[in-house]
Amino acid sequence: MSRFSIFRSSIAIIAVLICIFAYSDKAHATSEPAHKVSVSFSSANGASTGGLDDSNYETNCSFKEGDVITVTSGEPVFGLYIRWRLVPGSWTLTHDGTELACGKNGFLHEYVAIEGGTTSAQISLPSGGQICDILAYSDGELPGDVQVWKPMADKADFLVFSTHADDEILFLGGVLATYAGERELAVQVAYMTNYWNALRVREHEKLDGIWEVGVRNYPLIGPFDDNYAADLAAAESVYDYDKVAAWTTETIRRFKPLVVVTQDFNGEYGHGGHRLLAKAVAESVDNSASEDYRPESVQTYGAYDVPKTYFHLYDQNKIVLELHHPIENLGGRDAVKAASDAYLKHESQQWCWFYVSDDPNDSRSSQINCSYFGLYRSTVGSDVNNDMMDNLVSYEEQARIEEEKAAEEARLAEEEAAGKAAEEEAARLAAEEAAKEAETDKPKEKTDSESDPLVTVLIVVIVVFVAVMATMVVMYMLKSKRRRR
Repeated sequence: MSRFSIFRSSIAIIAVLICIFAYSDKAHATSEPAHKVSVSFSSANGASTGGLDDSNYETNCSFKEGDVITVTSGEPVFGLYIRWRLVPGSWTLTHDGTELACGKNGFLHEYVAIEGGTTSAQISLPSGGQICDILAYSDGELPGDVQVWKPMADKADFLVFSTHADDEILFLGGVLATYAGERELAVQVAYMTNYWNALRVREHEKLDGIWEVGVRNYPLIGPFDDNYAADLAAAESVYDYDKVAAWTTETIRRFKPLVVVTQDFNGEYGHGGHRLLAKAVAESVDNSASEDYRPESVQTYGAYDVPKTYFHLYDQNKIVLELHHPIENLGGRDAVKAASDAYLKHESQQWCWFYVSDDPNDSRSSQINCSYFGLYRSTVGSDVNNDMMDNLVSYEEQARIEEEKAAEEARLAEEEAAGKAAEEEAARLAAEEAAKEAETDKPKEKTDSESDPLVTVLIVVIVVFVAVMATMVVMYMLKSKRRRR
């Protein structure tokens, strides 16, 4: 090897090593955890901004229509996490000449990433608004309690109906931790009741609780106020059952779930609201495939037949969820531990006796056990693996299969097109070869055709020659005969 070749190879190796080290440093840098950045606030209208970074849902600041809040910091901010007191309308975040349209999804807790970072940003509130907290973060991996929500599911693998905030954790938390937290399926939670006219902090606690067990699609908040009812009759007196059933039916048709899960027909410990919701869900899944049943939602979403439906504590076709194995996505906690931590997020309800349990020996296991369910209805057969997803394929997996199928069909079509093109090319080459051969043979044919007159002339000459010779012979014979006489 020449000295120049050795030198060139050495340079190439050094360049590769530099790239590797640079990439490693970059990867290491981006994997660093983000930290909370200290910021200051000011309002264009002079509104109070005190307490905007105290992480307290009980305090909030009100801003008038058209107000602009400026957020400044001494180090770059790569994201703002805003927890509103009420769901805002559209608003705008502006930084360094860049304008971001926000508030489109109606999130109560909204994280907005700031590409490249900034030390000054402006929040414009066309309709005003009330804000509990504005928290700023540096570059890197966000803390686990910063909620970066996905929009509600277009199609849900699971639709989990909960009557109140905390029912989804106490009774259905094992389902959420298993199928959202562990298996990362599209789990859509739908709450029948809301607290906008009551203890509003419970709207925040809802989000904090389901985020803790791994739900990432923003929940649907129902249109009904929370009214206590001791039994089903009382619930039917404080709620319009027909409206509740219309809502559950519309929700099912909207999200087209593979699995519906909801509460106990007997209301766990007898709660009338729980019973009412269970009754409405049962009626809905039994009839949602019929276009004649509540046609108003058929016009919007179409009819839909739910493949599988489970009720908490249902005593037929029983299934017992296995909730005691570590779940990596939930920090190594098992489902019961994660759900227990999620229930603690409902701080306003910690005065109650409730707790998360799947212990069959617990004295209240017949009321609260979060692992006991029964298959109420199925269009895909019975469970065989103690798994609510038995006989089903998630929407994401269906999409992957369809993509593979489409890719395979495209590959086959490409191969067919290539084969056809090859055949056409072969035919073209054959035609060209035939044309060349025809062109080569054409002068020969012409020569043959031109040789015909020569043959004719030759024949004529021979005939004339023969005639002349014959004439001479005859004349010679006649002359010889005259001499003999």
